[in-house]
Amino acid sequence: MTAFAQMTVVKGKITDVETGETLPMATVSYVCDGETFGTTSDMNGVYRLESDKIFDYVVFQFAGYKPYKVKINRFTTQTINAKMESEMITLPKAEVRAKRKIKERYKRKGNPAVELIRKVQKNADKNSLTGFDYYQYDEYSKLELGPSNLSDTIESRLLKSIQFVTENIRPSELTGRNYLSMYFVETLSKTYYRKDPYFRTTEVTDSKDVLLSKFLDFSSMEAVIDNWIGFVDVYQRNVSLFNNEYTSPMSPIAVTFYHFYIVDTVRYENENCIVLAFTPANQMDMGLCGSLWITNDTSYMVKKVQLQIPKHSGTNFVEAMMFEQEYKKVDNVMIPTRYSLVADIYYLGVALHGKRSGAFSNIKINKPMPKNFYSNKPEKTRSNGFYDHRDDENYWKERRADSLTYHEKRIAEDNERLKKVIGFRILAGTALAIGYNYIDAGPIDIGPVFNMLSHNDIEGWRLRFGAKTNTRFHKHLFLEGFVAYGMKDKKFKYRGQIMYSFNDKVNNQWEFPMNLLTLSYEHNTDVPGKELFGYSLKNEHDRLGRSFSRQGNRKMLMIDKLRAQYDYEFINQIGIKLFAEYQEQRPLGDLIYETNGGKIYDPLTINSIGFEFRFAKNEKVYQIHQFRRPLASSVAPVFAIGYNYGGKILGSDYEYHKIQGMFSKRWFLSVLGVADLNITGGTTLGTTPYPLLFVHRGNQGIYYEEKGFNLMNYYEFVSQYYVQGIFDYNFNGFILNRIPLVGKLKLREVLSLKAVWGGISDECNPANGDERLFKFPTTPDGNAQTYTLEDEPYVEGSIGIANIFSILRIDYVRRFNYLNHPEVDKWGIFFSLKVKF
Repeated sequence: MTAFAQMTVVKGKITDVETGETLPMATVSYVCDGETFGTTSDMNGVYRLESDKIFDYVVFQFAGYKPYKVKINRFTTQTINAKMESEMITLPKAEVRAKRKIKERYKRKGNPAVELIRKVQKNADKNSLTGFDYYQYDEYSKLELGPSNLSDTIESRLLKSIQFVTENIRPSELTGRNYLSMYFVETLSKTYYRKDPYFRTTEVTDSKDVLLSKFLDFSSMEAVIDNWIGFVDVYQRNVSLFNNEYTSPMSPIAVTFYHFYIVDTVRYENENCIVLAFTPANQMDMGLCGSLWITNDTSYMVKKVQLQIPKHSGTNFVEAMMFEQEYKKVDNVMIPTRYSLVADIYYLGVALHGKRSGAFSNIKINKPMPKNFYSNKPEKTRSNGFYDHRDDENYWKERRADSLTYHEKRIAEDNERLKKVIGFRILAGTALAIGYNYIDAGPIDIGPVFNMLSHNDIEGWRLRFGAKTNTRFHKHLFLEGFVAYGMKDKKFKYRGQIMYSFNDKVNNQWEFPMNLLTLSYEHNTDVPGKELFGYSLKNEHDRLGRSFSRQGNRKMLMIDKLRAQYDYEFINQIGIKLFAEYQEQRPLGDLIYETNGGKIYDPLTINSIGFEFRFAKNEKVYQIHQFRRPLASSVAPVFAIGYNYGGKILGSDYEYHKIQGMFSKRWFLSVLGVADLNITGGTTLGTTPYPLLFVHRGNQGIYYEEKGFNLMNYYEFVSQYYVQGIFDYNFNGFILNRIPLVGKLKLREVLSLKAVWGGISDECNPANGDERLFKFPTTPDGNAQTYTLEDEPYVEGSIGIANIFSILRIDYVRRFNYLNHPEVDKWGIFFSLKVKF
């Protein structure tokens, strides 16, 4: 009887025998009286197993590794450091041991862990918040970010004056790396939900932040942070973390995608719970590992969740991550009460530590708001005056769910002192200039940095200096402009614009929602076909990265453009743009605007008015200055339509009507990857020369163009009416991750298919001899260089490898038709750079 009261303690670390890397969330189990018990290792591979039961062996298991069985001594404390061997090391060994391995292979049939998770999934609707018709809650959250992998002391002479920050350096809870928080934000918000028809919106009522730079303001960082860690509900099919969609343990395919293990039974906050661990069946897949605390009764509720990203997962940069969420029982349903996420990001010596936590309160179930409340609201909004209490500490003390720690209080004090240190300002300013493309100069931002030097065949090396004002200069009035000089053509180019925002802005005039009036004048070179209808992505030709070409381009324009524009955005993400424009186009290089009648236009005058209408409800974007880019997790469909009228009554050389439409959509296909579809089309009415038609978007550079045709030359195709489709598919490593050794490189296979069909009516085709129409451009020796698409659509496709070194993508692009055109390439190799988790 004395022996039975003693404890057996087994502890140690679990690592890869070949690389020495730790294996997080590996299971350590034993069998007693036909039942399996055990535990899991933490993010550092460390485990501890305590039991008063009788057993002689423990088994270490980890997806993709051979089970490792070890004899132990009963009722003693012993250290066993398990070194596990990958199942993919050599094929001969796998063949020799096949029979023995079959007995130890993970089984789904008859597995009590699999039966348990199926019962949890079956009861999900009645146990989760989203099973209710209505709910609402308040949330307090706080977020801190800062560099890690820091020394306890600062030796650099340049930074010696900031030695005081070492007092606030702390070790990471996950990796032990020293970190220093330099960005800290607190928010108060309210969330409302309706089941049918689906509606969910969050209103940020208050925000208080500590900023190192105005470029890291809350409004521009909010969408990015929400995409890293937003509302996590394990009861859904997918879990959104770090810009990726991971298969949830509640997904219908979870039993196939994950291995489940019952590792323990515990009493947690007055509830008897079964601890159910899970890990991807293929450790290289972009999945999660973790544990669910499931109530040990017939309700099968989730009491607590722990989520981590496996070390060998295809997720980039995340060295370690731990997400925890707790629930409490209210009216026989588990309601989330608080959550926390800690993550360490690391790449090529650059390390970042982040921490976010939140608490829910005032949870109301099935108490609907008035019906009109649920209409025309995006997923996230900010109340008017959400920044008004940022400096009122008493206001925040009354509303915080948790009081600030000593270290959190120090962040504001340290940042104010850091901003006064010249050496630190130089280093921080350089880093932010690279990341945000502008140099912080107080009320003025200097840039864009990557447009200061570029090259093209007409101007040669082009030097450019630009700047813009921000809200430190004025809350409503904004100025922007640049001056450029071509070393080859010896000419100056410039642009200036004045903008007035009728809304108060926190950081810049382009923040959502816009109510902005703009007046601009530009004298500058241009490349036709670079516009992206329906997007705010302005693809300027003078970026340094677009200076390297696979073919020269001697056909450009010099434009003089005066434009007045008004942008208005509704809170439900409907955007309207009204504009009036006067433009003169002068052809440059080998380009000549000559009619069939022999008249040369230099310049061609185009005066027009028009509008664009864009609808993208619940679209998720992040904004840097005037550019908005969709976040990787944004699946909202986007619609746009535009109309443009140019007429002689406005002083234009030609009269025309131009109409365009656009649709785009993203689909997450769980473990199979991500698919994107973009369709655009348009038509032009009136007898119109080709510069006023649709010049299709070509690319003669070596940088991969996602929204254009990479093997189509500039000016190669022109249409009066057209339909264009672009389909992109990213497998997220679904194939490559299953190839031995290759899977460890975290490569992601991508493919694309692009096509455009169009045509020109007899009315606008210069081949019919109309003296008012311009001749199509030709090569220097007089051969045709511009064509129509009546015969067949232009088609090209590509296959590529992305995520090389976590940032590089290389595509092999193949052109399938119109191969007899002069100076075209049948295939090409293109590259692009993208930072993606």
